[in-house]
Amino acid sequence: MLSIIQQIAERKIQQAMEEGTIPDLSHWKNKPLPPDDMAHVPADLRMAYRLLKNAGYVPEEVAVQQEITRLEQLLATCTDEREKVRQLKKISCLRTKLECRMGRAMELGEDGPYYGQVVDRLSTPKAG
Repeated sequence: MLSIIQQIAERKIQQAMEEGTIPDLSHWKNKPLPPDDMAHVPADLRMAYRLLKNAGYVPEEVAVQQEITRLEQLLATCTDEREKVRQLKKISCLRTKLECRMGRAMELGEDGPYYGQVVDRLSTPKAG
């Protein structure tokens, strides 16, 4: 036995088929679905993330990653050494925060991705 909503849906589908207003989806036949943009999100959280995404909410992890990207772009054009160090510290803190939120191991110390760049930059004598 169909519920009222199911009956209405069935009636609307039948009506659309009779009128020919259902779009042709044959180009999807025997083809894989497009990749899921939430594949990196744990399965038990995907539905909640989709609801939040559809409501216009940006998860904190995404906002932190966007801020890291913005700071890296700012760093590329920065000429003041003190400001560069300050921005590198901010990036480091944000990466640590992101890694903790994502449950990943933190890359601190000499194995970190920016360690060599920071050492090279700070050990280069200033001109002038």
